[in-house]
Amino acid sequence: MKKTFALTVFLLGAALAGPANNSLVVGTSQEPPNIYDPWNTNNLAITSEINGYMGAGLIGLDDNGEAYADIATRVPSIANGDYKIVKDAKGDVIRNSVTYSIRKDAKWSDGTPIKIADFQFWLKLENDDRVPVPDREPWNRAKITATDADTFTITYEPPYLFADQTSPGLAPSHVMSAAWNAFDAKTKNEKDAKVTNEEWKKFISAYTTARNLPKVVAGPFKPTAWRSGNSLTLTRNTNYWGQPKDLDNYVKTVTYRFIPNTNTLKVNILSGQLDAVGTVGLTFDQGVDLARSERGKYKTYFVPGAVWEHIDINTRGQRSKDLDLDDPRMRQALLYAIDRDALTKALFQSRQAVSNSWIGPISKLYKKDVNDYNYSQSKAKALFTALGWTPGSDGILQKGGKKLTLNFSTTAGNTTRERVQQILQSQWKAVGVQVNIQNYPSSVIFGPDFLSKGETGKWDMAMYAWSNNPIFEEGNLFKSSGIPTAANGYSGQNNPGWNNAEFSKLQIQAKTEFNQADRIKLFDRMQTIWNAEVPSLPLYFRVNTYTKVPGLVNYTFSAYTQYPSWNAANIGWASKGAVEEYKQK
Repeated sequence: MKKTFALTVFLLGAALAGPANNSLVVGTSQEPPNIYDPWNTNNLAITSEINGYMGAGLIGLDDNGEAYADIATRVPSIANGDYKIVKDAKGDVIRNSVTYSIRKDAKWSDGTPIKIADFQFWLKLENDDRVPVPDREPWNRAKITATDADTFTITYEPPYLFADQTSPGLAPSHVMSAAWNAFDAKTKNEKDAKVTNEEWKKFISAYTTARNLPKVVAGPFKPTAWRSGNSLTLTRNTNYWGQPKDLDNYVKTVTYRFIPNTNTLKVNILSGQLDAVGTVGLTFDQGVDLARSERGKYKTYFVPGAVWEHIDINTRGQRSKDLDLDDPRMRQALLYAIDRDALTKALFQSRQAVSNSWIGPISKLYKKDVNDYNYSQSKAKALFTALGWTPGSDGILQKGGKKLTLNFSTTAGNTTRERVQQILQSQWKAVGVQVNIQNYPSSVIFGPDFLSKGETGKWDMAMYAWSNNPIFEEGNLFKSSGIPTAANGYSGQNNPGWNNAEFSKLQIQAKTEFNQADRIKLFDRMQTIWNAEVPSLPLYFRVNTYTKVPGLVNYTFSAYTQYPSWNAANIGWASKGAVEEYKQK
């Protein structure tokens, strides 16, 4: 009865979808724990998508990967003099810089002008060890120098390879600086990292949660209502400078509806309760089913991207040592024991390519000829034997009185991932590995106390995806300095805790290698090392599946933009007069 009641609420208690009131209703299977955190300490994909409606940057990238000016008056380039590169006598780049001028009409949603101080405030916190950012690169080597009230230069030393294609974040210093000063005074002499982390949570939650919505935003929409477990509504920010002409022709409100069960999400599409689905929503097989039932009510899209589905192997803590998860042979054995080709054929009609690296085929850095770990039970068993694991009376491998029992987690309610889990669970059992499935809501999996704190032993294997922009590949996911620890405020994205000295050395070298051919050679070697030790079990690169109803324009994305919200200001209905600028490829 509970399931039936929940479904009824979703269908009958929802906001009306469609152009009738010039609104947009988007369905998604995940709800973010917070939104519009300028430092992205929660880097959940759905958070990034929703933040796109509220955020703005100095520059941005369109669906073609071309830069455009937003807060800045123009895109920096060597030709216009805003991008400069400094070389030494050998011809090596030792420093580069980018100059930006803030447009005069750039304002926060409360009408306060956006100033250089907002970028300086953001950078100061980004580089503070008490702030659990995903990664401090490249901002830990960036300095801001003001030229006048609206013009400033960011200098990178050592240089940053993508300095002219990216820009720093910004945070409303007039709103947050007083609270930050209080946090600073309270924690600057605190030696217990846990206490500092809790104080940070209090600070950031005062501006980013359902109870405490962001006070101001810079982008085209601002949050006005958040019903936890149900929906989030955003309305037009009238102080945003980049609104389209004839604003009344474009969407005035955006409502995200949180529907954690993807089957229920599918029902809502079929019943016409949704205008579109976010990038975190449908599974591939559901997309295939929906494509057969469109009948002009909606259109299903399969968008090639750089979303990498994988299984992290926890190499940290005593439990991981006891299970040999910190030994590459164990990880190799686990990979050989699963049939990924059969998996992608059965679930995705082989339309999602099996991966053997974290870098996707659409990237210029992709290395094709690494070991593909073809399914081989014999190789898996040989590696288990070499590690000292032998079958017990029940067929499960054992060593030193302990069974090889692994806890396997993913985001609860994602039907495709749950099917993948069941298939892999069976294949691992066939070689003597007992796998227990323990799934959690996305807010737990990607929350502050799960993946990043692998040393606690809460997980052994975790299946999820990273969204990578092929332009900005730096190998950051697996650098040793990216291992989250108490000492660095649990910043970094190297959740497996893999530490390879040669890989990290090459990764640092590649960050300042401006010669593309030499950079490719460095990444070739990095991928060879990574592939040999497989700190994560690579599964496949996803094709992003979503739907939208006819007449909804400029709701598009690509591997470069990643989320439909990149062009939020121009999303609208053709029947209302919205002009289509981008079509989904």
